[in-house]
Amino acid sequence: MKSVIITWALLLEASVEATLYKSKTPPMGWNSYNYYNCYPSEEIMKTNAQGLVDLGLADLGYVYVTTDCGWMARDRDSEDRLQWNSALFPSGGPALGEYIHGLGLKFGLYSGAGYYQCGSTDLPASLGFEEIDAQTFVDWEGDSLKYDNCYSSSRDIMADYVSPASTSPGRHQKMASVLDGLDRDLAYFICQWGIGEDLGEWAPPIGNVYRISNDIYNAWRSVWRITNQVVPFYKSTAVGAYPDMDMLIVGLNALSLQEEMFHFSMWAINKSPLNIGAPADPELTPATSLDVLRNEEVIAINQDPLGNQARLIRRYTEEEWDIWAGELSGSRMVLGIANWKNDSQTVDVDLLAVNVSEASARDVWAAQDIGTISGVQTLELAGHEMRLLVLSDIVASASLLTSAGYYSAADAELAGNATKIACDGADCAPAGSKVSITGQDASVAFDSVVASSEGKKLVGVDFINYEIALDSAWDYGSNTRNLTVSVNGDTPKRWAFPISGGDWFESDRMFIEVDGFVAGENRVTFAANEDSSAPDLVGFEVFE
Repeated sequence: MKSVIITWALLLEASVEATLYKSKTPPMGWNSYNYYNCYPSEEIMKTNAQGLVDLGLADLGYVYVTTDCGWMARDRDSEDRLQWNSALFPSGGPALGEYIHGLGLKFGLYSGAGYYQCGSTDLPASLGFEEIDAQTFVDWEGDSLKYDNCYSSSRDIMADYVSPASTSPGRHQKMASVLDGLDRDLAYFICQWGIGEDLGEWAPPIGNVYRISNDIYNAWRSVWRITNQVVPFYKSTAVGAYPDMDMLIVGLNALSLQEEMFHFSMWAINKSPLNIGAPADPELTPATSLDVLRNEEVIAINQDPLGNQARLIRRYTEEEWDIWAGELSGSRMVLGIANWKNDSQTVDVDLLAVNVSEASARDVWAAQDIGTISGVQTLELAGHEMRLLVLSDIVASASLLTSAGYYSAADAELAGNATKIACDGADCAPAGSKVSITGQDASVAFDSVVASSEGKKLVGVDFINYEIALDSAWDYGSNTRNLTVSVNGDTPKRWAFPISGGDWFESDRMFIEVDGFVAGENRVTFAANEDSSAPDLVGFEVFE
């Protein structure tokens, strides 16, 4: 099946990649769904469009104004064209578009690749009507189309995460092909929820943005869930093709101010589109939240012309913090230190982790130049704080760690329910095979792991995790699998591994710091955490 999907994507790429409209930076705007759900109206849309202008948000780049689900009438007209609900939009859609354009903003439209629109049981979507609807959107002078995925396989199931009809990219590719043949630039915002396989292969050639996850909701844990799902998209993120982490919940009274700053930072460095979900109304949205959304330095990171997504550099799961870094234009770097812990903590960040000997640093949220920094930086982080530093005048480190050896899981000692799995072609890189580690007694042990000195070592773990949180997204699904590592019989330490790629055969590497090595030969054991399933293990590399 994977080869079929890739072939489809490549065929369509030849016809649409060069001409489909794509903004050079992640789109920014406002969407009606997060606050108004599927109950928009002409008054709501006009009020918020004007609010973007009055609050200075439009001048910062928030220009796409999208009426999400609930705008249409139940019946198409005699020529099968979608109709606006005249009770909610008495002036009609084209008039709304004129109003939005008159404010210097862009008119965002919404439909879906299914029988009905999301949030309804009878409002028509575009499946089977792609040519008619695409031309209608052009006739209305729309500037973007958010294309959802509800009722994809039947008229009875709104959210189908598993059927071939729902997981196939074909319906979204069809609309891209139709849009490509029209005479208006219409940015295509794919909202397929990241289900199925290989989203990072088929969506970037055709979509300006592509949703990588199930919906965000008003809780801190959804920020953790979506962050763990966006990790592997650095492989496909590029100018004009951006991973959509869903709309912002800044200003919805769902997060603390510190959490709103963290959320905004994480979306910005990963080059997600920035779509405001709170009302553009100072009577409804706190002033502090509006200030978060108006932070020009964070916006500039998101809108950097290189379009490079940040990468997860280190994860300290038991200590509950991460290091992220991404390349910026002008030979600069953004460094993000993410405190997932509820409480404040002190962390030590070694700049060698990002290959920096010294650099000039600016604290983005503090809007303060720090000066030249080098070596280990000791930072005091508040609970759920993400410290953003922009580094410039960077001097690369001259003393890089080198490999002390690679160890394939296929050559290890397996115990319990650990099972070796063969892989085809380039799958399960770099070893070409993997080991499944499932259940409390499952483990993979390596003897004769050589180190030249004792103490803590940097270990690059090649893993595979494709346990996508779909139904579980509404509860505590996290898009992670936990793996413990023990050296020479020491107490095992746990790490949470994010999504690795587009299926159960695409690997990624996460760097962790593991203590307990002795000079000479060591025994390293990877195991499932308690009775859960660990990520599949391909192998690991030790650096000294």
